[in-house]
Amino acid sequence: MLPEPTALVDGTMTPDALNELIDRQFPDYGACRVTGTDGTLLVMEADGARLRTRPGGTIAGPEQAALVDLAAFLLVNARLGRPTPMALTTSLQISYLNRPRPGLLRTHARMAKFGRRLCVVLAELRDAADTPAASATVTYSIPPAGPDLEARYVAS
Repeated sequence: MLPEPTALVDGTMTPDALNELIDRQFPDYGACRVTGTDGTLLVMEADGARLRTRPGGTIAGPEQAALVDLAAFLLVNARLGRPTPMALTTSLQISYLNRPRPGLLRTHARMAKFGRRLCVVLAELRDAADTPAASATVTYSIPPAGPDLEARYVAS
């Protein structure tokens, strides 16, 4: 079983609990930290200097997509109020708007639809100058609730 989140506020996982989830489930994304969430909105910062770049110093497209996907995943978990590692991306549509350079990057994620089985998150990646770098719509499939499924995931 996954450990309980460190804290809940109004049934929503706190930034500290979400950062513990990043450390435990996504060690490759240690450059990312949630700075705020209320279950409907989430802000995540990333140290762009620790991300892969393309020639010319631009943050690579797959890294940008990973950032918006991670922010959406964390927002879904925050809203559910518990770690749900089996929540899965079913669709990610991204538009690259401007070239983000290494430095502080912020991803702003907003819950557009929170359903029993599907969640839709709108996410925007901004660079240190607050210039939009990418915009994405991410859909997540939520597994049926039950300790059984989570326990099988952790055991494997």
